[in-house]
Amino acid sequence: MGVAGVALGAGNDPVHATPRARQAGSRIVIRGGRVVNADGIRAADVRIEGDRIVEVAASIPVPAGARVIDARGRLVLPGGIDPHTHLQPAFVDDLTSGSRAALAGGITTLGTFSAPRRDESPEAALDRMTALVQQQAIADFILHTNAGTPRAEFIPSLPTLVARGQPSIKVFMVGADFGASLGAFVQLLEAARDAGVVTLVHCEDGALLAAAVRRLVAESRTSLANYGESRPVIAEVAATQQAAALCESTRAPMHVVHLSSARALDACRAVRKAGLPFTMETRPLYLHLSDDKMRGPDAPLYVGQPPLRSRDDVEAMWAGILDGSIDFIATDHAPWTRAQKLDPELSITRVRPGVSNLQHMLPMFFSEGVHKRRMKLERFVAATSTNAARRFGLYPRKGVIAEGSDADVVIWDPALRGVVRGEDDLSNSDYSVYEGWQVTGWPIMTIRRGDVVAMGTSVTGVPGSGQLARRSRWTSGA
Repeated sequence: MGVAGVALGAGNDPVHATPRARQAGSRIVIRGGRVVNADGIRAADVRIEGDRIVEVAASIPVPAGARVIDARGRLVLPGGIDPHTHLQPAFVDDLTSGSRAALAGGITTLGTFSAPRRDESPEAALDRMTALVQQQAIADFILHTNAGTPRAEFIPSLPTLVARGQPSIKVFMVGADFGASLGAFVQLLEAARDAGVVTLVHCEDGALLAAAVRRLVAESRTSLANYGESRPVIAEVAATQQAAALCESTRAPMHVVHLSSARALDACRAVRKAGLPFTMETRPLYLHLSDDKMRGPDAPLYVGQPPLRSRDDVEAMWAGILDGSIDFIATDHAPWTRAQKLDPELSITRVRPGVSNLQHMLPMFFSEGVHKRRMKLERFVAATSTNAARRFGLYPRKGVIAEGSDADVVIWDPALRGVVRGEDDLSNSDYSVYEGWQVTGWPIMTIRRGDVVAMGTSVTGVPGSGQLARRSRWTSGA
C-alpha cells in the first residue's frame, strides 16, 4: 500500500535535517483536523514545540517559522502504542526494522522484551536492551522483563525495574511443570503488587498442552495440520481461570496477553466486574482470521500461540473489543520469513510461532472496526493507544493529544483505500498473512515526539532517535 506521496497541504516542504537536529527547534501547527482522544472528538488545531504538545485549541495563530500541516478532512490521532512485540535476535526484525514497520503503520511506541540470557541477571539484561534501544530504535520503546517460569529468586530484581522506569514483567504458564511453581508465582505476584510492577501472563496450561501433544504423537499426527489440537482451547481457559483467581487472591496487577477464545474471555469477566486490576489484550490474528486457514497447504504460515480459533471465537473477540471487555489490541509481532515458516522439518513439537503485523494492525483494525462494525472513533483510540498507555504507566505522557503530552501524533485519512501487500511491509518478514486484504483508512503522516518520521510508508526517522520511555509504577488507584 503506497501512500508515501500523499500531499498534506501548503507549507509542507520536506525537512532535510536529521530527526535529532529538528527536534530541538521543532515548531509545528496541525490545522483543521478532527482531534480524536479516548474521551471525545473536536475540531481543533494542535501546536507542537520541540517534543511536546503545547496547545490544543479551536484556532491557533501560526508562530513565526512554524511548519503548517493542513489536516482538513483528516483525523488527528495519538500515536499508536503496541506494547507486545518480539524484536529479539531469534526473529528476523531488530529494533530498527520493527520501528520502520510500526511508524509506517501509525505506531509510535513499542513494547518488547528484556530476556535474561543464561547466567545473566535481569538488571544486566535491561542494560543490554537499553543499549540496543539507544543504538537501533526509531520508535520509542518500553521493556518488559521476561521472568519465564515464576521463581522467588526473581523478586529482589523488582525494585530495580521500578527505579529504572520499566515496571513490568512477563510470566509463562505453558511449562509442563508449571504447577510446581505455583507457590513461587503467588510470592512473585505479591512482591510485584507491593513494588508497583504489572505482571503480563501467557495463559495456556502447560500440563494440558503436554497431554495433547502426547496423544497426537502416539497417533503419529505430528504435522502442523494438527497444530490446533496440540494447543486446545481448554488449555487457555484453564490457565486464564487460574490467572483470574490469582489476581483476586493477591490483588496484584495482571495483564493477559493474546486472548484468543470466547471461553477464556468469559473466564475474565467476573474478576473484571469486581474491579480488580486485571486487563486483557487480543491480537489481530484472532480478529481477522479463523482456524479454516489451518486446513490448507499454507497452514504453517498461520501458526501462532495460541492457535487460530473458530469463527465464533473471532466474533467474541470483536464483541469484547467493542464493549470494552478487552482493553486493547497488540500485535505480538513475531516475524519470520516464508521459508522459515514453511520449513518441512517443523511439527507440533518444533514450531516457529508468530507473524509480522506491525505495519497493518492499525489500518486493518480501523477498516474492519470503524468502517464495517461501526466502532466509535474514541474506542479506536482507546484500544490502540490510550488504554495501553494507562496500563503500562505511560499516560498522560503518551496515549492522548493534550497540552504537555509527548508530540506523538498521527494524521489519518479515514477514506484512503489500499491493499495489504507483503512486498510493501517494511518488516524483514517477506510475506503477509493478510495478503490482498482491502483496507479503508491509513496513516499518511506519523510524528514521534515532534519529529515527522514517516510520510505514508516512507520512513525518514534515523536509528538511535527513539527513546526508552520511562514509566510510572503501578498504584492501586491506577
